[in-house]
Amino acid sequence: MANFNTHFLGGAVTSCVLTSTMLLTGLFTPGQGMSLWVAGTVASLAPDLDSDTTGILKGLFSALGVMASFGVLFRFPNLPLLHLWGAMLAAFLLVRFGLLQIFAHLTEHRGAFHSLMAAVSIGLLSTLLCWRFTSQGIDFSWALGGMVFAGYLVHLILDECYAVDLSDMEFKRSFGSALKPISIDNWWASGIFLAIAIYCATQLPLPHKLPNEVVKIASTGFV
Repeated sequence: MANFNTHFLGGAVTSCVLTSTMLLTGLFTPGQGMSLWVAGTVASLAPDLDSDTTGILKGLFSALGVMASFGVLFRFPNLPLLHLWGAMLAAFLLVRFGLLQIFAHLTEHRGAFHSLMAAVSIGLLSTLLCWRFTSQGIDFSWALGGMVFAGYLVHLILDECYAVDLSDMEFKRSFGSALKPISIDNWWASGIFLAIAIYCATQLPLPHKLPNEVVKIASTGFV
């Protein structure tokens, strides 16, 4: 499989190309363009969340643990100080170590996270969360979701490319385990991703101006 640096570079370069296209539409500011690039680059690392040894997984749950600690702080601001510190520490440890171990136990590397269904689901979920919980419009939300999908897909494609031994012209045992429609072995996880995708698709309105502007740029560039 491709290593961290390869995935990061592939995601960063692809996101840069796509972001420049988005900015040419004139619909987004440079600051929004930077957000799109970051989203695509980070998404290019996301499929390895199902690897129990990756630093990405530990970093994610550390960040979630910190968020849980602040959630306790905001939810119970009137607790005595020592009790508040204890509750914040407990929330962090529960998420960082408890939930991490549960997640690691339930997931399998090259399982449901390494599938096209996961890419579509996480892209749509990113679109929905951006539209529902930020002040950004629907066009930017779809652009963000598209960048997340593209970055995620780049990771899967690179893993498949590295599963081909060009020197001996043969396929490695890992070939076909990354770029698959769904994970049959992890059918329950694939079902969750499918449910997320269907829910998001039914809740999201279509983009307003983005498709037409992208088509204009594509037609201009190839004529």
